[in-house]
Amino acid sequence: MLSFAWKWTWAGLLSAAALTTPAVAADFDGMVSVGGHPLHVAQTGAGPYTVVFEAGFASDLSVWRKVAPEVAKKAAVLVYSRAGYGKSPARPQPLSMEQSVAELADVLRQRKVEGSLILVGHSYGGFLIRYFAATHPQQVAGLVFVDPADEGLETVLKRLDPVRLQQDQRMLAASIPAKWQGELQTIQAILDAGKLPTMPALPDVPAVLLTSVQARADSNFFQETPAIVKIKRERHAAFLSQFSSGAHVFTPNSGHGIQMQEPELVVAAIGQVMTLATQSAARVARAQARQKLMGELEHSAALLGKQQNDAAASRIALALRDSALSEAEINTLGFDLLTKAKQTALATLVLAYNNQAHAQSDNAADSYGEALLADARPAEAQRQFTRALALGQANGAREQAMAGYRQHLSQAEQALKQP
Repeated sequence: MLSFAWKWTWAGLLSAAALTTPAVAADFDGMVSVGGHPLHVAQTGAGPYTVVFEAGFASDLSVWRKVAPEVAKKAAVLVYSRAGYGKSPARPQPLSMEQSVAELADVLRQRKVEGSLILVGHSYGGFLIRYFAATHPQQVAGLVFVDPADEGLETVLKRLDPVRLQQDQRMLAASIPAKWQGELQTIQAILDAGKLPTMPALPDVPAVLLTSVQARADSNFFQETPAIVKIKRERHAAFLSQFSSGAHVFTPNSGHGIQMQEPELVVAAIGQVMTLATQSAARVARAQARQKLMGELEHSAALLGKQQNDAAASRIALALRDSALSEAEINTLGFDLLTKAKQTALATLVLAYNNQAHAQSDNAADSYGEALLADARPAEAQRQFTRALALGQANGAREQAMAGYRQHLSQAEQALKQP
């Protein structure tokens, strides 16, 4: 039984597949030749991500018509129809899952769609976006699964009630026209095997999974019954657990076609993935910047060891500027170098940069003064503590902070009195 198709009546499938209206008012709406075979592709929108939609079995690009236009308000969008659906002519032989993914990759290359992809897959499309993400991990920033197919579910159902499962499979196969029987057999082979073709691990990107938990105790379809819907929900949750960032959303208000019945849920899921992907990219960029900064600090420490102080100061200033660290983060870094690493000269240069970059900060002035005092430069430290007091008064600093500045100024004055 095709666990991803049982919710749609044959009439519903016909109405979805027969539509000729594109899913979006496209900037590009035409045919793309893949291996000499045309595929219908539509593109529109703009933004930091391209959202690529992969329809399920017996569906063309029009199945996204309630979702794609909303997403196109904040992202680039690409929808297409696989061979044999909508305006895309059928092939002499059905395509394997790997071949379908290769054709999608070719479409993206020809349409010059590169990195930062958010892949959205419904039903069988969930298999396809998984295979694409696993084989093109550097291009994929996030995943949205809309009531996705589960390759292992029928293996579980065979153990529970093989007769009812076979009945479901026969009912579905009898309702599908000859032109789609080839893809039906391709998918059924995956379900019979209980696993997808061998592929690398999925990238750990933000992911949201939408599960229909609509059930009918009196349904003729085994997989619509409450017990099986519960199993599906649990298996979806287990699949999603491999991702470190994301969410699982369940709805009793939609059947299998959530994108048609509750399109707002899919739009929200895509928005959430884009937000999480942006946050993830920022974390990666910051981690890379910190790693680079640590390397620059090591080089600067070596320059200080060679008495090349000006070169070290310039290198540190450039590295700190490029790191995009906040004032507080630079302050923490400086004090770690001063108190933990015992690299006073290096800490002084770091805190000097912070003081210059945040010239109106009483805390930055005070911290720089502390480094100068530790570096046996009490006269310069005194000037910074005096500045800190003046800035603190102007900035409305708390009395506790002002008391600390006065204490530091006193320490600098005492150091100046010592022979």
